[in-house]
Amino acid sequence: MTNKINLDNVNFDFLSEPTDQAKHHEEKKQAQMGTYKILIADDDEEVHTITKMILNDFEFDGLGLSFIDTFSGDETKKVLRDHSDIAVAFLDVVMEEHHSGLEVVEYMRNTLKNHMTRIILRTGQPGEAPEEQVIRDFDINDYRLKTEMTVKRLYTTLYSALRNYRDLNKLDNHRRGLEKIIQTSANLFKHNSLTEFLTSILSQLSEFYKNTPELIYFRDDHFKSMGGFVTLDKRDIPTIVAATGKYEPYIGKSIQEVEELKNISVHMQNNYDNGTSITYVGNGFIIKTSSKNNLNNYIFIEGEQDVFDFDLINLFLTNYSVALDNYILTNMISTTQKEIIITLGEVVEKHFDETSGHVKRLSEMMYKLALHMHFSYSECEVLKVASTMHDVGKIAIPDNILKKPGRLTPDEFEVVKEHPVIGYKILSKSDLEILKVAAEIALNHHEKWDGTGYPSGLSGQGIPLYSRMLAIIDVFDAMTHERVYKEASSIESTLEYIKDEKGKHFDPKIVDIFISNIEDIIAAADD
Repeated sequence: MTNKINLDNVNFDFLSEPTDQAKHHEEKKQAQMGTYKILIADDDEEVHTITKMILNDFEFDGLGLSFIDTFSGDETKKVLRDHSDIAVAFLDVVMEEHHSGLEVVEYMRNTLKNHMTRIILRTGQPGEAPEEQVIRDFDINDYRLKTEMTVKRLYTTLYSALRNYRDLNKLDNHRRGLEKIIQTSANLFKHNSLTEFLTSILSQLSEFYKNTPELIYFRDDHFKSMGGFVTLDKRDIPTIVAATGKYEPYIGKSIQEVEELKNISVHMQNNYDNGTSITYVGNGFIIKTSSKNNLNNYIFIEGEQDVFDFDLINLFLTNYSVALDNYILTNMISTTQKEIIITLGEVVEKHFDETSGHVKRLSEMMYKLALHMHFSYSECEVLKVASTMHDVGKIAIPDNILKKPGRLTPDEFEVVKEHPVIGYKILSKSDLEILKVAAEIALNHHEKWDGTGYPSGLSGQGIPLYSRMLAIIDVFDAMTHERVYKEASSIESTLEYIKDEKGKHFDPKIVDIFISNIEDIIAAADD
């Protein structure tokens, strides 16, 4: 029989059974304040009873305790598998076997890889597990004889263990927070627009909440339901450019024109004046970034002040500010390149007097077709812009041929057939990826699936995919719009022609995708 706990100076007034009402009150109190989980693993029921009675009103850092009871090594292992957040385990050495407790230690540390739970090994039979050997060979935090466990000793031991557990949790939280920052920073630029970029930042910021025992009663959907928004100055007016949750309908609006946000707007102005980076405002907090882009960038996140880990948020914001500056600069350069390319495509269009809007319609349809072919958004955007340059080589074709109202002679048509090669030579000199794609499209968009096209007579899969896509769209738009030498055909008759040319002019698989999604594709061109 194991030795009993030393109960010197213990007041036994609390030994009477609590009423159901008292139990309910205590459970409600613990649920409200949050608790540390304490495991008592011992084959002696009296040890469980006495330990819980002594620690009934124990608090640490404003948190109480909740107890889990096990009476064998196997039962203890199961509980440890199910509860990875146990703070302290009071573990008996001898339960169903002489070394059951030591086997539990090995299982916890080596199999479950749980190095957070603090282990206080207790024994009433010191000869079964000599202290010096146990301390040396097992990853435990304290080793006590049950005869030593006075009330004072039990309190002191638990304070020390919980303090250690709390500090380890803080270190682990910061480690995981830093991992999240590194992961987030690595993904900052995987977005196609400033709005997507800022929405991603907003989502990441809202996840930097504390992971401490006092939050164990928060449900995951509590955090998911929290909203927020990002503002950028547009003509010196803070405008919501990205949002989550209930703030999404306000995207594009000035914060000053949204009645329920006027209080936040005032705080933003005061925040800007006093230089504070994070200000709490009742139902959330405002962040002013240190970006160098002069956009007076603010972020608002809903949530209670005690929920968030502001040390991690501040660290994240350092990366965020640099990323925002770089993103805006990169986005500006990319937008400028796209505008120049599209403008050049439209200049070429106007030069040879094509039907107005051909380039724009073609680029929009190319984007939609690429989406239906499961290209990434970034690839779709590249194709949208690159396709505008498919006929750039026509600037070298004489006007008397290019603008001829009637049918071309065979010799004149041979001159026109030079434009793909000319366009390729113009575009292929650039190292920009978007112009390399444009060069490939320009060179091959008149090739045919059966090998009867020009300039190289390529066939089948030998024709680059982008050019096979554009060939269908180019013919569709040319046939359904009036030209100087012909009337416009109906959409129905044009689609019939494209069907007839499957396996001859056009890639059969792309024709099927194009026709199956024709309404969505041409709707984009009409916008």
